[in-house]
Amino acid sequence: MADVIDSHLDEIVKEWDAFVASQFSYITHITPLAERDHRREILLAIAEALRQPQSGATNSAAPAAETGAELHGRIRAEHGFSITQIVSEYRALRATVMRLWTLNNTTLADASAIEDVTRFNQALDQAIAESVDYFNQVFSSERIARDTLDKELKLNRGRLEYASRLSHVGFWYCDLPFDVLEWDERVKNHFFVEPSAEVTIELFYDRIHPDDRELTRQAIDESISSRDAYDIIYRTVHPTTGDVKWIRALGGTDYDADGSPIHFDGITVDVTAQKLVEMRVAESEARHRGVITNMDEAFALFDQDFNLIEVNEATCKFVGLPRAQLLGANQWQLFPETYESDIGRMYRQVQADGQPQFLEHYYVFPDGRAFWFEARAFKVGDGVAVLFRDITRRIKLIEALKESDKRKDEFLAMLAHELRNPLAPIVTAGEILWHISKTNESVATPAAIIRRQAKHMTRLIDDLLDVSRVTQGHIHLQKEVIDINEVLAQAIEMCAPQLQAKQQHLTTTCPAALFVEGDMARLVQCVANILTNAIKYSETETEIKINVRSEDAEVIIEVADTGSGIAPEMLPQIFELFVQSQVTLDRSQGGLGIGLAIVKRLITMHGGSVSAFSMGEGQGSTFEIRLPRIISAATPDPQASITKSAPLRILIVDDNIDAADTLIMIMGILGHDSMAVHSAREALSSMDNFKPDIMLIDIGLPEIDGYALVQQLAKLPSAQGVRKIALTGYGQAEDKQRALDAGFDEHLVKPVDIDKLESAINGSERVIN
Repeated sequence: MADVIDSHLDEIVKEWDAFVASQFSYITHITPLAERDHRREILLAIAEALRQPQSGATNSAAPAAETGAELHGRIRAEHGFSITQIVSEYRALRATVMRLWTLNNTTLADASAIEDVTRFNQALDQAIAESVDYFNQVFSSERIARDTLDKELKLNRGRLEYASRLSHVGFWYCDLPFDVLEWDERVKNHFFVEPSAEVTIELFYDRIHPDDRELTRQAIDESISSRDAYDIIYRTVHPTTGDVKWIRALGGTDYDADGSPIHFDGITVDVTAQKLVEMRVAESEARHRGVITNMDEAFALFDQDFNLIEVNEATCKFVGLPRAQLLGANQWQLFPETYESDIGRMYRQVQADGQPQFLEHYYVFPDGRAFWFEARAFKVGDGVAVLFRDITRRIKLIEALKESDKRKDEFLAMLAHELRNPLAPIVTAGEILWHISKTNESVATPAAIIRRQAKHMTRLIDDLLDVSRVTQGHIHLQKEVIDINEVLAQAIEMCAPQLQAKQQHLTTTCPAALFVEGDMARLVQCVANILTNAIKYSETETEIKINVRSEDAEVIIEVADTGSGIAPEMLPQIFELFVQSQVTLDRSQGGLGIGLAIVKRLITMHGGSVSAFSMGEGQGSTFEIRLPRIISAATPDPQASITKSAPLRILIVDDNIDAADTLIMIMGILGHDSMAVHSAREALSSMDNFKPDIMLIDIGLPEIDGYALVQQLAKLPSAQGVRKIALTGYGQAEDKQRALDAGFDEHLVKPVDIDKLESAINGSERVIN
């Protein structure tokens, strides 16, 4: 500031003269040329004061001779100037010096620059005081009161509008003890205060962020008491929007001759942009350090144009290029094929919206190396950082697991087929014995045992296959409007043999006309599974209750027993796969631990829920199924479907002799004429002689399988109009579809329920009343 005054001395005095001539031309006897020497003396005295080290103490020694400022005040008084006019001259002088200083100083927020402004104001205030002191000597105190002088001095300190506009610095002045706070518009803007608002010390602290108030208060007190410079950064907050600015405040204290603080003045600078940059840089550096230290992953940092500005050693090994060749290179030039790939699009998306992203990507490098890798990208500054990890081995393991899972499904399907083939004649024999037992009581007990255990084994096989299909989403529900009473009736019918065996009593409560939308077979399976559990874990001759009710928009099926109960620690796991409440060495309760898991998945597919409750072991259990309720539905006429089939000629084609023979017996019981053959060739040769109406065909035939047989039958005139029913151990959904595609009219799974078999046969013939 002192150098600016020295180097522009003539220009400053010239502008001073011009201001006086333009503003006070009406005052007579102004001789500006004669006054140049003492004005230069004023300016040089200010420059000398700026060069002196700031000690914080006031020099009480008065100069021996009249100073330039005192001379100027006396001459102006003699020319008829008032104190206000003299102060206006100094105000114009202040603006001139500040303008020249601003043009020569580009670091306006620097602490040393702020100190220059503060000390210049102090030196100029001293000159003003010396210039107006003559008035106190010449004029009586009645004409010029001391408070007028104080007011002029405060006005002079508070108005540096021109310099403020140039430097974006706000100026503030405070008389101590903070009775009056004078802020220019820039300071008010920094504090979210209207330009016309009156400023108080309470308003000052109210607009400072609560976390910064006490620190600011301490800084002000310490500066005043220690005479050190006041320099602090705090946040100001808008009272309604919550917007925040970061403000740097610098200032100092003026003291009276006795050392008492009288003024606390300074400036404010909005440093929000600088602070945000610092925070972003710190955040970027923290992320950078965190990534670089993770040496298990490859790391790359791109600038905004996707030039590589940082990589680690793992990246060099990954791409097969040295670090020197990678740094500074552009991603799209190094690997041009990635620009339009999913990973290139991910990079650009992260840069655009700043949201981290993740993907797995397969890439073949120019040298022929191929990798699966996962990439995690996140924005850093204007660029993008990426972490890479080679996951080729993991992907191969997943593929191997998928292949293993596929083979497992194939194995289960084959196992089911192999189990169903011998089971089919057992089930059929049981049905035959059950029919015989109606006229021969001696076979009633073994017939009931065979029938019950065969059905139990069939359900175990079905559950084993269902768990695989359900968990992989291979089950598709055939939804229809269902009366929940019909679901209960079928489920109870399925479990009737078990109830009879344990002599248990079942009571049901179900309101009429409660409807849901669902797959009848699957809902029956769910209720039967839960009822089977209740039977299995309850003692002989105990009671089991099924209570159905509606609640809001739900149908609730509640199955309660008084059996062995469920331990509290088991309740959260009871619907998980292969979990059983009680497992004993003798496996007396049996089961695979998958029934409830299937129930949960199937009920969830219906949009419902299932839960279990128990007071503990030995205190029984309650299972609750909740399904969305349909308010109304049309019910079919039960008399409309009652039909009776005429005797039919049925050709059984099965290489399992026991299965074929027992089917012939069942067909006889049902009143049909049947014949069995054990190969496709025999079936083809029998068509002309036997002339069947129905063919029950096993898929897994020797030499020519069932699919091929159906296709050959389609070419025979004698086979036209013959209904072909697949009766097989292959029970997957795709097996059924394949059978229908091959030309079968229907697909039944061994061991087939006799009622279902009879329904399939009856559905093919003319209805006889």
